[in-house]
Amino acid sequence: MPSAVTVVARSYPDRIIGIENQLPWHLGTDLKNFKALTQDHAIIMGRKTFESIGKPLPRRVNIVLSREELEDTENLKWARNPETALLLADYYSICMAKNQFFVIGGENIYGIFSKYINGIFLTDVFTGPINGDAKFDYEFPPNEWSFRYEREFRKSDVDDFDFRISYLVRRKREHRQRFISEFKASNPIFEKRWDEMVNGVSPGKESEIEQQQLNFIQSL
Repeated sequence: MPSAVTVVARSYPDRIIGIENQLPWHLGTDLKNFKALTQDHAIIMGRKTFESIGKPLPRRVNIVLSREELEDTENLKWARNPETALLLADYYSICMAKNQFFVIGGENIYGIFSKYINGIFLTDVFTGPINGDAKFDYEFPPNEWSFRYEREFRKSDVDDFDFRISYLVRRKREHRQRFISEFKASNPIFEKRWDEMVNGVSPGKESEIEQQQLNFIQSL
């Protein structure tokens, strides 16, 4: 199945990601990076995160995990439980010929899907101590995770604080399985792209999304 990837920004050193359902900072450069990463992909979020954004993000399939029913639209899909959210993310990722989808928050959503995550685009925001009511309080042991790259950015006219963007990958990938026949019978694209979707890229080669991110980071 397509691989789950997390995108998250947290304060340093307190690991705060939100206060009263809002980001405690504005980072224009990081938002630009988030857009470049997630456009044309499926994204999973919780109801509170969706409400804080205010509308479905364009050029993405917005999957909202919530006990409260939401009306489906062209790019907004309601998931009543995590299993449905994963099924929708798999389905739309394969339809769009993408081998990754993104989990974008909030705190509870990161916890629910943490065991499925194979990559993390982590932004550490150098705010110093701040107050907040939501955290991304995770360690990344080197025996489980490896850092592919990181780059630091200075405070600017569009960025409230200095920050660092890192990309981490799980050393032992979590592979999820479904019956291939469920998908192959639905669309010819699955037949042509199936091996790539299931197995990922060849050893020693960077994934499509990683290469796109490297190119984008280098352009900032």
